Amino acid sequence: MLSKKYILGGNKMYDINFELLPKYLEAKNTENQIINQNIANYSTPGYKRKYVNFDEELKKALGNSDEIKLKTNNPSHINNTPSLEKVQAQIETDNSKSERNDGNNVDIDNEEKNLNINYLEYSTAARLMTYAIQRYNLVVRSGK
Repeated sequence: MLSKKYILGGNKMYDINFELLPKYLEAKNTENQIINQNIANYSTPGYKRKYVNFDEELKKALGNSDEIKLKTNNPSHINNTPSLEKVQAQIETDNSKSERNDGNNVDIDNEEKNLNINYLEYSTAARLMTYAIQRYNLVVRSGK
């Protein structure tokens, strides 16, 4: 999921994870809020569950999408591949039909499962960010 790509430019070393991980953590935080909102509205008649779409946008920005990319060689050309800086979590509504009579399509068991998965993904990303900062600090301190 997260690449180990390093970009060297001028006098600085830049790890792509310093740009990617904060966005990922922000998306996971948003997803946590949306899942909790779905759980809170479990008994609300007509409520449609919401979900966060971040992974597809991230895949497009990293070039891992199945979508056909437009080749550009001029800044004024239309580009259908978002830059990593512009990728953000999109909140979408699940308009699938409900098995319940009240029109609410929240499955509480599925939401609790998603909440646990999201917690694990957030915790892993936070730990990766900590490791990236520790590696960066090690390089800075050893350069003295």
